[in-house]
Amino acid sequence: MIKTIILLLINFMLILIVNGDIWNYCEGNINPTFKINKLTLLPDPPLVGKDVTVSLEGSLNEQITSGSSIFNVAFFINGGWRQLPTFHNDICKVLSCPVSAGPFTYSTSIKVPIFTPHGQYKGQLTLTDQSNRNVTCLTFQTYLK
Repeated sequence: MIKTIILLLINFMLILIVNGDIWNYCEGNINPTFKINKLTLLPDPPLVGKDVTVSLEGSLNEQITSGSSIFNVAFFINGGWRQLPTFHNDICKVLSCPVSAGPFTYSTSIKVPIFTPHGQYKGQLTLTDQSNRNVTCLTFQTYLK
């Protein structure tokens, strides 16, 4: 049950990050070990209550044997940004570790929950490896329909 919840949260994060090519590397994203070549959604933009396929392609400079992710997201409502709960996850609960250096692809299809509010979102996803080194850091701002 916990693994399913974690997978849904990470997939939701990917949906928010890749929607409309609105992601950027974080300012100060120093020496990331993962370089993103392509992030895609089908359909784009995703629709609340419908299935969406998220695909990621990139290159990993070093093997990852363990690591973590921190995901912060805020939702714009009533004229201001409201911070949602921060999510902390174990990378190896989503991916099979170790993850070898070299080309990396990941694709998954999920249903965007019907209860997800339509609107504007922004946030940051930070990934670190087993030595707490920067894997990558992304910021995003998007709109869910």
